[in-house]
Amino acid sequence: METKQSTSTTQVETKNDQKDGFVVDKNRYNRKLAKSIILVILGATIYSFGVVWILQLGGFFSGGVTGASQLIVGIFEKVSGDASTMRGYIGLFVGIINIPLLLIGWRGVSKHFAMLTVLSIVLQTVLMSLISRFTISPFAILISNDGGLGEGIIEVFKNKEFNIINNADNFAKEQLFVQNMAPGVKLLLAIIGGLVTGYGAALCLIGGGSTGGMDIISNYLVMKKRVSFTKYQFIVDISIICASSLLSVENVLYTIVRLIVYMKVLQAMYQTYLMTKIEIVTEHSEELRLALLSKFKHGMTIYDAVGGYTNQPKKVIEVYAINFEIPEYMNIIHSIDPKAFVTITKVKTISGNYIQRTVV
Repeated sequence: METKQSTSTTQVETKNDQKDGFVVDKNRYNRKLAKSIILVILGATIYSFGVVWILQLGGFFSGGVTGASQLIVGIFEKVSGDASTMRGYIGLFVGIINIPLLLIGWRGVSKHFAMLTVLSIVLQTVLMSLISRFTISPFAILISNDGGLGEGIIEVFKNKEFNIINNADNFAKEQLFVQNMAPGVKLLLAIIGGLVTGYGAALCLIGGGSTGGMDIISNYLVMKKRVSFTKYQFIVDISIICASSLLSVENVLYTIVRLIVYMKVLQAMYQTYLMTKIEIVTEHSEELRLALLSKFKHGMTIYDAVGGYTNQPKKVIEVYAINFEIPEYMNIIHSIDPKAFVTITKVKTISGNYIQRTVV
């Protein structure tokens, strides 16, 4: 038994290197990092288009830093009376306001999280500036002014009417669309805007980064205080939305719909830091104990059990893990004991001395 234990432990260690106290497979780590970068780029791109082409068109406000940037630009537009000049500055304000928050992410969450968030914010700053400065929303062309559906994409292209370059004529058409927007169309844009921006933000978070702003604070609170990811984010977003009533009380009501849809999408997609209980029924408890401790540093409880079918003595290992760690747990368990019986249960809250890792 001792020989088998030593051999298994050695095999785990020779395939991996040590990094920050954890055993890391270099190839697997590089693949995971590449996947994270792709998810963050894709998420930030979707989020940027959603903010400019849908939320801005409907006059809705996003949450956190993006919403604050929209509010600043909107106030300047109201004061100056020139909407065309200020529309290109949303991305710039997003980048500036996020700078101090990134320091919190760097120190309080992880360097990888901060670096991926920087990538997301840079993309948002560039894309939102370019999209808002050089294009109008395609929905202003595809949806008619009276609130009915437009001709559709095929007909628009056939008639050569699909021109979203931001020139004087197209900008005037977009403003006319906004002024004549029916309540049903506005509600539709609020729902779709919440879905699109929520999906983009969730992809960034799943990748191990964020869209910046309150996502940074929320991740910090999850890591350090174990509070709900959306709790404080919702409070801040509601505050920004209420402040947006300075520009339009009517749009506040539609923005609340947008916010509810956005939060529902985040809750459905982003479950990375949810806690789970893993129970392992095995005959190789000591080998598993050593391997799991070397990888995760989480404590565990081990107690005796008897197989009801075989009537043979077994051990049950009970350990609490974070959602994103489950695939790593399963790989180690199956490599040591392919016949182990494993159950995974969601846990609502956990209290006590618990070492929590970040996603990257």
